[in-house]
Amino acid sequence: MKTRLTVIVAVIALLVLAAGAAPKQDARAAVDAAGKTFSAAVAAGDTAKIAALYTEDAQAFPPNSTRADGRAAIQKMWADFLATGVKKIDLKTLEVEQSGDYAYEVGTYSISGEADKHLDHGKYVVVWKRVGGQWKLFRDIWNSDMAAAGPQ
Repeated sequence: MKTRLTVIVAVIALLVLAAGAAPKQDARAAVDAAGKTFSAAVAAGDTAKIAALYTEDAQAFPPNSTRADGRAAIQKMWADFLATGVKKIDLKTLEVEQSGDYAYEVGTYSISGEADKHLDHGKYVVVWKRVGGQWKLFRDIWNSDMAAAGPQ
């Protein structure tokens, strides 16, 4: 009986350790996959696919603009942004850390227009939330590294 109890406790301990290690890989893999989906959706002009990457109650904080609250507002924000001539957004994830059902991502971006004309580059932070077993963008903020035009 003691041996059986020891084995059960050991198995539970291993499962707890494995569960603690898995989410970090889970979040990173999901972030990487979502980045590829996002970039492909931008290239296709598919704002519905972009918006689907966000939680229903997500918030986006675009530079020089008001906050977009909710998936529908975020879809409109991206539609307006792509209408300015954006054809490509390349993302480079630098860091992903997870705690439970939340994770954050730090990265850089580069934006191009027609004929791969460079339009902007900068940095971003995304807070991710696991909803229904899927990682979704929950809070999204970015800003440019390019100097603003005009008097300083």
